[in-house]
Amino acid sequence: MRRILDFRIVRWEFKVLYIAVAWIAGYVVADLVRSTGAPAIVITLVNLLTTFVPFALAVRIFRGADEPVEPPRQWWRMTAWPTLSRRLGILFAVSATMGLLGIVLALVGAPAFEVRADALSTTVEGTVTFAAFACLYVNSAVRMSRLGIAKPVRLRPNAKLKF
Repeated sequence: MRRILDFRIVRWEFKVLYIAVAWIAGYVVADLVRSTGAPAIVITLVNLLTTFVPFALAVRIFRGADEPVEPPRQWWRMTAWPTLSRRLGILFAVSATMGLLGIVLALVGAPAFEVRADALSTTVEGTVTFAAFACLYVNSAVRMSRLGIAKPVRLRPNAKLKF
């Protein structure tokens, strides 16, 4: 396990590839469990496991371009810089809010939001997941800002057009 946590991904292309592969693998595993006729609670637990394990591993091994690669991250630090943590926190908070709104509308019987019980449990699971991610990212942004962690300013040369 220690060897896996020593691995680092710095380039954004490989981060996107990691996320895509983890998402597809999680979907395949959850679908295989679903096809066995497992109870809904087992499917939900497998889905949560295949979401949180790759996520937890990603925040440990992803590194920002100017972030030190060697030392392990603090347990609360989700990204390299507070700005990205804040933006992702807002994105997940908006997603959780939309999910919560959909759940409330489904429960009060809004015609456009009528859903089956299993679809509602999936929506609840996704909403709780997004809310948890929002809390983690916002906490990370707040703590980094309080500690004065900021992205270093890189001076780029002025591009000159020659005709």
